[in-house]
Amino acid sequence: MHFKGWRLHFILLAALLTLGLLSGGQWVYRHYSQEKPLAATLKANPAVQEVTVTRAAEDLEVKVTLGPGADLPQAYRQVQEAVGKLYGREQVELVIQDHRSPYLEGLWRQCQFAVYEAAARGNFTQMAATVEELARRSGIDRYAVDVDTDFIYLQFSQGQDYLYQVIPRSNDVARGEG
Repeated sequence: MHFKGWRLHFILLAALLTLGLLSGGQWVYRHYSQEKPLAATLKANPAVQEVTVTRAAEDLEVKVTLGPGADLPQAYRQVQEAVGKLYGREQVELVIQDHRSPYLEGLWRQCQFAVYEAAARGNFTQMAATVEELARRSGIDRYAVDVDTDFIYLQFSQGQDYLYQVIPRSNDVARGEG
């Protein structure tokens, strides 16, 4: 097939090859210059057991499985820092995975009202007392509640099961404007 002296099937083939090479090159660049180094950096952290980096269109999701007894605030900050170094301002969804049980999830559901209220209003002392009371009554092995300027960190463990929850704080309260 000719169009003004050009063979259309060669033009289409060249366009498809170019598109394939560009897409493949972009994948290779992202995989070997960002995703693999990120996974290697995160796996070097003793608290991290597993890392999965998934990209769907422009969305990037980093799933990090932390081991039992991890120092959640420290581990989360280290993961955030490593992600920030490689991806800068790009939107990355960071998902912390754990080994939760229905029992621990039920305890989290009981605590979440106090935790989310503290995130919005800043009444952290009351939140800590409520979580302590609920954890003590539930008879779990260990619990921890930590707060920094950006997040509230909650940890529960019972036997082999453990739950990690990271809750963003309200920006106004975190900056002392609430």
